[in-house]
Amino acid sequence: MGRGVSFSSRRRRGGAGPRAPVALQLRAPGRLPRRAAQAGEAALRHILALDLDLRPFYEMARGDPHLAPLVERFHGLRPVRYLSVFEALVTAITTQQVNLTFGGIIRARMVGRWGERLVIGGQTHFAFPRPERLVRARPETLRGLQFSARKAEYVIGVAVASADGALDAEALRRLPLEEAIGRLTALRGVGRWTAEQALFRGLGRVEAFAGGDLGVQKVVARYCLGRAWAEERRVRGRAERWAPWGGLATTYLFAAWRAGIPPARRGRAAASGGERGR
Repeated sequence: MGRGVSFSSRRRRGGAGPRAPVALQLRAPGRLPRRAAQAGEAALRHILALDLDLRPFYEMARGDPHLAPLVERFHGLRPVRYLSVFEALVTAITTQQVNLTFGGIIRARMVGRWGERLVIGGQTHFAFPRPERLVRARPETLRGLQFSARKAEYVIGVAVASADGALDAEALRRLPLEEAIGRLTALRGVGRWTAEQALFRGLGRVEAFAGGDLGVQKVVARYCLGRAWAEERRVRGRAERWAPWGGLATTYLFAAWRAGIPPARRGRAAASGGERGR
C-alpha cells in the first residue's frame, strides 16, 4: 500500500524552464496505518526541508554578486536535515576534531549497536538510536567502538538531556538564536560550533551560521573574499549581510564547491554590485 506526498519545485535546464511538480511516494509492505503514514510524510518534509520557503532567500541572494549565480545554478536546492536535534547534536559531537569519514565510521558503529533494525527485502536497515537506548550505554562500550573517552561521555550526556526533556525542539525553534545556542552550549561537550550545526541541521534554523567550521571558512573565503581561507571573525562579518539566511547560504556555497564551480571573477562581481559594507 502506498501513500503519496506531492510538492512543487522548479526544474531547470540551462538556467531556465517552467515550474514542474515533483512527486514523492511513501510505501510500506502490507497495510500502512494512517497515523504511520502521516508521521512518515512529516519526517520526509522535515528531512528534505520541503517546508522551507526559498523565495525570500532568493530575493536577498539575487542582490549579492557572489550568491546570485549560485542560486540560479542550483535553483530549488534545499539543505538535508536530521530528523531531530538529538541526532544532529550526536552527529556533530562525533565529528569534533576528526575528519568526516572517521566520524561517520564510529557513528555507524553506534547506530548498528543501539539502533532499531528493520529488514526489508533481505536488507537490514537501522534507525538512529533513541536517546532512551543510549542513556543505558556504558562509556567503555562506546570506547570499544573507537569513541574517545570524552565523546563517549558527551554522547551519553546529550542522550540523558534529551530523555529528560531538556532538548525541547519547539522551544529551541522559538527562542532567539543566541538564547537557543546558549541553551545547547550549557550541555557538556557542546560548543558554539556544535550548537549552530544542530540548530541548522536538526531544526532547520537557517539563520544559524557555523562560522567556526573550517569548511565554512574556506567556502566563504573562496567564493566571497577571493582567498583560500579566512578567519572566523571575517567570515561571520561577511555572513551578516545574508541574515537571516546565513546557514542556507552555505548550502549553496558548498554545492558550488562540490560541483567544481569557480568563483565569479572579481571584475564581474564588481559590475554586479561589488562588495557592500566590507
